Amino acid sequence: MKIMKIRSLLILLIIGLALVPVYFFNRWLQRVIRPREAAGRFFLFIFVNFLLIIVYTILVVGVVVRLFGR
Repeated sequence: MKIMKIRSLLILLIIGLALVPVYFFNRWLQRVIRPREAAGRFFLFIFVNFLLIIVYTILVVGVVVRLFGR
């Protein structure tokens, strides 16, 4: 039972640490794309964020499976 709690906390720690680079990358994207200036820029920003979510989810799940897989 204790091992499951430690494993769960480690997974949460990995997810939390994985959010830090995404936060700063998103702030950088906002400065580069400037989505508030035009609708086209806004949709580009949304599309890039959508791709970022997909890629980063696959990456984080892959790390968790590789670390805790059987």
